[in-house]
Amino acid sequence: MDILEFLVLTLCLLGTFCLVIRVRSIASVEGFCAFILGLAVLTDAAQLLLDYNLHPSTLPLRGGEFAFRSYPTMLHILAFAVLLAGLFLVNPRPDPVSRDFSTNELRFVGYTGAALAGLGLIMAGITIWLTGALSSSSFFLGINTFRAGDPGKTGGFFYRGSDIAVFGLALLLPFARKTSQFLLSLGAMLFVSLFLRANKGGFEFPILWSALVLYTYNPRRFWSLARPKVVLACALVALLGIGIKSELLSKNEHALTMDTLVTDVLGPMGTRWGDDGVYRGYCQFVNLWPKYRYLFAGYPEAKFALTAWVPRMIDEDKQSQPTTGLGFMVHSDGHIYKGETPAIGLIGSVYADDGLYTLVLYMFIVGIGLGILRRWAAGATSKLQWHISYVMFAFFGGLANEAGITSFLYTLGLIFGANIVAHLAVIALYKRRINAGPNWVPLPDRQRWIAS
Repeated sequence: MDILEFLVLTLCLLGTFCLVIRVRSIASVEGFCAFILGLAVLTDAAQLLLDYNLHPSTLPLRGGEFAFRSYPTMLHILAFAVLLAGLFLVNPRPDPVSRDFSTNELRFVGYTGAALAGLGLIMAGITIWLTGALSSSSFFLGINTFRAGDPGKTGGFFYRGSDIAVFGLALLLPFARKTSQFLLSLGAMLFVSLFLRANKGGFEFPILWSALVLYTYNPRRFWSLARPKVVLACALVALLGIGIKSELLSKNEHALTMDTLVTDVLGPMGTRWGDDGVYRGYCQFVNLWPKYRYLFAGYPEAKFALTAWVPRMIDEDKQSQPTTGLGFMVHSDGHIYKGETPAIGLIGSVYADDGLYTLVLYMFIVGIGLGILRRWAAGATSKLQWHISYVMFAFFGGLANEAGITSFLYTLGLIFGANIVAHLAVIALYKRRINAGPNWVPLPDRQRWIAS
């Protein structure tokens, strides 16, 4: 009975995610979040069923794993229903994010991408200089100081430079006229992601961002490439990137064999996409929350979300994230690492402060905020530079599936600030005036334009 309930709830949740993507677009903030969460839920369910049938002794709760996920899954369905209600209230019929852009618009997108890539590489260079990564015994360990260690007064601001550069390079793809230009931009994306980021990922997000940027700004090129053999090749490259990155981050010297490469690939994937990954950690947090709710007295998640954007050089007494040191509420083995901030997921972050009350309240407010943001930045009369900012905000996890609401305002300020700098650079570097114009053409006019 527990298995049947688990299957029904999981299918309902996946259906909710599909509804969000269908109605709001995968290139929207809420759609991209639903897509990533959907992958986490799908892989969690698939591996759980496989492990239960083949080797159930490896599961922490054996058959109890199914009931363990029931209530947290219900919360997910409720939270996204509330989010959709907030979105519908202020933006019931959003203009499409993706469309066929003109040549001049694609040229402007490419100019902006080049400016963002330059800005991102400068920030990445500052990261390497501040951490002394080139002179340290481990280059990636030095960079990782900004990502997961003690970044000092600047916080992790400069570390996001590599992500900004990768996204900027992705914006070059829709306007690339030659195959060599396309492959050069894609190769640069993979290089920056592999060598200037310290997390365990390698090629998966650059490939995903490339696909979604093409889908948004050049749908014809996207569908020309969306063939089974291309998708399979991209999946294999992404897996290979995870293995290579794990080897680069490994502190143990050993010979590279097929067995070690497979281990390097499956290890990082299991911590995020398996049945002992992010989604199970969120479920454990929700199930243990009644016992430890006193740790979240005073609405710390909301307070941190409102102040996370303030740099430490201004607020020297800035508090750490509310979940710091709470690994026992997330990890299946209850381990705790000093200074670790375990991911409790989007729904965990809105549930933590006061249960169902804050879940409904926070998600409704987020829905209203995202609806207003889309009307302003990606509406029918919005300038193209704001449309680019909106898409970038979505892909950077404006609605983060792991960090939750705590990074919303910080990411919003970072992305729109970077795009303002990039837009000023575009204006300064190109003498003729670039008129971005409206970024959306009504469907009948678009069809006539394509036919002509």
